[in-house]
Amino acid sequence: MHPLERTDAKMVGVLRFRLFGMPVIVRGSFLVIAALIGFLGVGDAAQTIAWIAIVFVSILIHELGHAVTARMFGSDVVIELNGLGGLTRWSVPDGALTPGRRSLIAASGSAVGLAFGGLVWLAASQFAPYPPLTAFVLENLIYVNVFWGLLNWLPIRPLDGGHLLESLLEKVAPTRAEMIARVIFTLTAAGALALAIRMRLIFIAVLAGWLLLSELSFARETVSRGPLPTLSYDADPTLDADDESEVAEPVEVIEPEEPEEPAR
Repeated sequence: MHPLERTDAKMVGVLRFRLFGMPVIVRGSFLVIAALIGFLGVGDAAQTIAWIAIVFVSILIHELGHAVTARMFGSDVVIELNGLGGLTRWSVPDGALTPGRRSLIAASGSAVGLAFGGLVWLAASQFAPYPPLTAFVLENLIYVNVFWGLLNWLPIRPLDGGHLLESLLEKVAPTRAEMIARVIFTLTAAGALALAIRMRLIFIAVLAGWLLLSELSFARETVSRGPLPTLSYDADPTLDADDESEVAEPVEVIEPEEPEEPAR
């Protein structure tokens, strides 16, 4: 059994199944938050249940985009739906994953979601009008997949756009990738927060604020992570062996001689 599979076996979820041979775990937090958002948004039992199904299908399709792409490159994958969304964990194959391949994995989730939302829109436009509940399902399938897909491409850590930017920077500017990414992540999160507040999008503002605080916290941890200086009485390891003798040579201590007795 692969280590990722052993980790998966220890994880507890409300729902566990396999899709195309890939383990899927659904956390209770995912269902609770989806139900809460649906109930606060529509206040109707039937539409709340429909909303939970819409979010479940949409995020699962999004994560399948990541998982299938990672598996194509030889990784073992596990899909998990939790909290406000989901994540796909994958192992690193023997040949490792190049920055280019990691960027493809990061971009594939939203790409698949956007394609699915587009197909739903194309099919739905052929047979309108629909009963109210059916119209609600179709409209929100399009909205969630398109909106979440585009939002997830924003260059903010830990969204897919953040992973995509990190992979691209690692390829084009490996020595300065982390510094450049940190600046872009912070500015983008701050801009998203300001825009959401201006447009009175409370949920987006809370999400952007959380992402901004996470990035600032990550930056502080990185700055304070420097190595402690080595305190030692040994010779400086940066000096050559020939130079060590010039650093500190022992000083010969000359004890005073006892005075000779005066001649009598």
